[in-house]
Amino acid sequence: MILTILPVAIIIFLIVVIAAIIMKGKKFVTIKFTYWLLLIYCGILFISIAAAGFVIGDTHRVKEVVSEHDIKEKSIELDKQLSTGRYAEIHDDYLLKHSSFDYHQESLKLVMNGNSVPRVFIEKKDQDDGMIDAYAYTSGLYISRVDFTEQIIAPKFELLNDQLEINSNAAQKEINLSMMKNEFTITQFTGSSSFFDPIEYNEPIIYLRIPKNLSIEDEKDLYFLQYVNE
Repeated sequence: MILTILPVAIIIFLIVVIAAIIMKGKKFVTIKFTYWLLLIYCGILFISIAAAGFVIGDTHRVKEVVSEHDIKEKSIELDKQLSTGRYAEIHDDYLLKHSSFDYHQESLKLVMNGNSVPRVFIEKKDQDDGMIDAYAYTSGLYISRVDFTEQIIAPKFELLNDQLEINSNAAQKEINLSMMKNEFTITQFTGSSSFFDPIEYNEPIIYLRIPKNLSIEDEKDLYFLQYVNE
């Protein structure tokens, strides 16, 4: 609300001040006009600085920029850890969701719901403990190299009779953000782009830990299934 009213209030203030100066007389305006404009400009700057503290809250946080190298390294490292079954070494920041299910049947069917088919890694445990552990991991969401990973909505796991449903399109979330970029007059000399950088995002990766003798029946379109310890 404040963010909407402030520009209007400043414009009205400027109109009133300029009108008052003009009414003082043509001679005064000719001599002092530039001087008054400078004072008005400085006043607006101070008002903006003071108002910023009330406008910027928890929902308007300044975020740090992550280097492209770090973004790529995170994705590569996560891939290595999951493909080799080293899930226990993965930092909690990469974990989107963890669900556990009691299951004592001989086979399990995987069903994927959503517009995209996630990669699935399956680890068979050393014993038949009657438990299925389902994890969803992500290497992050970056817009112009700014980390928005906390905005990702995790897939949903649901066990129905003899099938485990993985809903990778449970919901969509709108992200509203304001970003500052250098003007073209600057970027034409520095060589950097004046537009948004590409969005860096990979679909969440699913990691399943299943009992030793449980067999998996996957759908025909589940192309990205890999066992990590066979």
